[in-house]
Amino acid sequence: MPRGIIYLIFLLVISCAKNSLVYEEIPEDVLFSCIDYDRVTDPNFDSDDLYAFWDIFVADAKCSMRNNPDYDNLNSIVNMYYEYESAALTASGEVLDYGAYAASSCNDEVVRVGIAFRYWNDINIWQKLGLMYHEFGHDVLRYAHSTNPDDIMHPSSPFANTYNGFIKSKNRFFDKKFEGINYIDCSWYN
Repeated sequence: MPRGIIYLIFLLVISCAKNSLVYEEIPEDVLFSCIDYDRVTDPNFDSDDLYAFWDIFVADAKCSMRNNPDYDNLNSIVNMYYEYESAALTASGEVLDYGAYAASSCNDEVVRVGIAFRYWNDINIWQKLGLMYHEFGHDVLRYAHSTNPDDIMHPSSPFANTYNGFIKSKNRFFDKKFEGINYIDCSWYN
């Protein structure tokens, strides 16, 4: 009996050693961007400062878009805020059913974006950038939703969660080369 147990342990050790795989990580080339995102990956970056994302978007648009727009001067009023679930909503077991929204898409002077605080705290920095660019896409560029889930303007996009994923989707966004590009109809506004 003890020999059988020793034999079984021996077989187990040998079979585990044979099935051990060595994974080699293949480094991915880092895509070029005209702005440096080191700021947002710095551990001291305050990702709760929504206005920092506006500054990044403005700088990115200025160097990425053909006409080099200066949205900081074109949009004189920028208002960004968190929305929190009320005690009554939380007590009912419900949560806000959106991550964010743009509230002034047809007003050229105003940028107004609301962010669901709970959602914001559950996503990484690249997803936060994607979410903010999505809302600025509505508010500043008047983009409607796209049909490709890999695009920043998709209505329920999980948003790219890596640097390269974000760069690819934001390049399509600024180049206006994403699937199903459509604009918000503001004819009713005036």
